[in-house]
Formats: sequence, C-alpha cells, structure tokens
Amino acid sequence: MKHRMPLPMFLLLVVTNAVSAHVELIGAGATAPASVYFAWMAAYRSTRRPFVDVRLSYHARGSGFGKQAVASRSVSYAGSDSLLSDADYERNPDLQMFPAIAM
Repeated sequence: MKHRMPLPMFLLLVVTNAVSAHVELIGAGATAPASVYFAWMAAYRSTRRPFVDVRLSYHARGSGFGKQAVASRSVSYAGSDSLLSDADYERNPDLQMFPAIAM
C-alpha cells in the first residue's frame, strides 16, 4: 500500500474587530496561497461592493509573520501552513483556526 504525503493545508486565523461604517479586513501571512486570496478578494468585491463597504487586503510575508501579526491584533486574519501550538492557544485563547486551502 502506497502512503501519500498529506497535502499542505493553509489555515486562516481570525480575530473579530469592532463595528464601524465600513468593514476592513486586513490579512497577512503565508505566500503560497496569496494568489488564491487575491482572486477571492476580487470576486467578493465585484459582487458585494454595491451592498456593503468591505475593504480587503492581504500582505504575503510568511506564515510566521502572519501568526505574530494576528496575535498582536495588527491584522484581522492570517494565513499559515503550520498549526498553532498549545502555548500559542494559552497566550491567545480567542484565536481560531480553520482550513482555507489544500495545496
């Protein structure tokens, strides 16, 4: 029986922000899924802009940067190809992870 290598999973880490006249979602993190995130943002803007002022951005600077940025609350979400450790959850108990892309 052949063993297949698991597909790398890119995860989004999300922190909620306060409500305002517009919604701004700033993300940072892994570079590999960035082109997919950019395509999703363009598609979302083209369909939602008439109804809701949502400003989306993503800064592809690496998983470690994204994890630090979301933990420090300087971004709304982060992309990462590594899981949060138990220590990460202890320091930031309100962070949540969910799969976004399998590559």
